[in-house]
Amino acid sequence: MLDLSQLSFDFSALPHWVPFRTVRALKPEPPAEVSADEPILDGRDAALEEQTRAMLLALDMPGGAKLVTVTWNARLRSTAGYARYPGWAIELNPKLREFEGQVERTLKHELAHLIAYHRSGRKRIEPHGSEWRQACADLGIAGEKAQHRLPLPRNEVERKLTYACPVCHTTVQRVRKFRRPTACLQCCNRHAGGKYDSRFRLALVAQG
Repeated sequence: MLDLSQLSFDFSALPHWVPFRTVRALKPEPPAEVSADEPILDGRDAALEEQTRAMLLALDMPGGAKLVTVTWNARLRSTAGYARYPGWAIELNPKLREFEGQVERTLKHELAHLIAYHRSGRKRIEPHGSEWRQACADLGIAGEKAQHRLPLPRNEVERKLTYACPVCHTTVQRVRKFRRPTACLQCCNRHAGGKYDSRFRLALVAQG
């Protein structure tokens, strides 16, 4: 059985997105009744945005520094944070405050995604590939792991859909159906130079 990292997506006509995360609209500014002395649990965080802008300027990315936003999203549960490109948006789980050093670490982790996609231009890259690892190193978190190990609540959802590659017969379990043409990454790398090839498009073979 193959994990989700072994998939190839046809994103050639779409802007870059960090995969496997639900896109949510950014929250507005915190309501006026929230005291400046109270931590922001949902909404944009001006202090973190300033910190993020400083990091981008240090890496000679003034365009990104002007656009970047950092938002606390209280609806995040098992996800520590995620980044959205080209929107230059970062969302963080408020529960990160409960773990020492994790706000800054996660902020840099997600910012590294934005930097990696910006540097790659239209080139399709792996979300936690060499470009992301280089960006992590540039931000001072060399060796950063792709997945966090924080004790955040997880939603256990049964994967009832089974897809298979028509060539190598590798299977992939899914909760929801693919919305875009999706092919076996292993076969695309081996026979198509890493580009999407419809010959290896994953087909639905079973659903519970």
